[in-house]
Amino acid sequence: MYRHLKLFLLGVLTIVLLLACHSNISQNAIQGDNNLPTSPLPIATKLVKHALGETIIPIKPQRIIVLNDVSLLDPVLSLGVKPIGTVSFFPEYDFLFRGVTNDEAAGIEIVGVGNQPNLERVLMLKPDLILMREYQRSLYKELSAIAPTVVVDLPGLNYSFKRNLRFIAQVLGENEKAEQVIAQYYARVKNLQRVIGERLKEIEVSVIYLFDENLLGTFADNETFNQVFQDIGIQLIPTLANQKEDTLVSSVEVLNKYDADILFVINSKKHLSRAFFKNPLLTALKATKKNQVYEVQVDRWWTFGFFGVNKLLDDLFKYLVQP
Repeated sequence: MYRHLKLFLLGVLTIVLLLACHSNISQNAIQGDNNLPTSPLPIATKLVKHALGETIIPIKPQRIIVLNDVSLLDPVLSLGVKPIGTVSFFPEYDFLFRGVTNDEAAGIEIVGVGNQPNLERVLMLKPDLILMREYQRSLYKELSAIAPTVVVDLPGLNYSFKRNLRFIAQVLGENEKAEQVIAQYYARVKNLQRVIGERLKEIEVSVIYLFDENLLGTFADNETFNQVFQDIGIQLIPTLANQKEDTLVSSVEVLNKYDADILFVINSKKHLSRAFFKNPLLTALKATKKNQVYEVQVDRWWTFGFFGVNKLLDDLFKYLVQP
């Protein structure tokens, strides 16, 4: 009898202690007891190798800052990802970005100009990933102290806008989207080939850039617009096809060297355009006599992403397809 009573009282005591413990835990939870251990969910990460080393980044970054317009902002937007911050192009031009219109970049904060990001503004935006270019390497340590930073430059990558997109897509986990974007590009190329038809075999084009009233520039075949020409099957004149220099600056006096069936003139400033099209050297060109000298804008042709490339294709549909 006594033994049964002892067991009963021990059981009651255990229940009381359990209830008291539960009550204390509940009260602490309501009051937010800071002494209780917390276990926030860890952020999934991955290791990315790049030109300046290895960086651990979030698998799904939410607050991305890109420190170049033409080769970072454009490709990231092409992947359907909107950064929170970027740098604009140089202020002396009439546009903020190359390849991307102001409307397409609406809502993205500008954190600097050209190659000079404002580190204080970058810090204030609290990014969880920063994408930069190798020529900005002097800022790498400071940027890495703000957020995980990846350099988007690899050997051989610089001159391929498709490989550039694929590398960025790998960083952001958007490989499938990148392949969709590239497939859509090739579909447009194929359509342009179809509508140009047999003339495609005969056309030779030339592209010059107006540096100044008396200076013009030409570019090697790794420039993006030349890559697009190659994909379409459009021939550059031999002078340009054989150019070894990445950029060659010449006097406007040698303009006749760059004559072709079709001449594209890349321009960024209106006063240069006015002076160039009044130059008597222009009237002697075959392209002029055929009325096939076309002025195109640098923010549409100086591109390294698919927003810009598609604008370039729009121009080619406009100028190369006969009505």
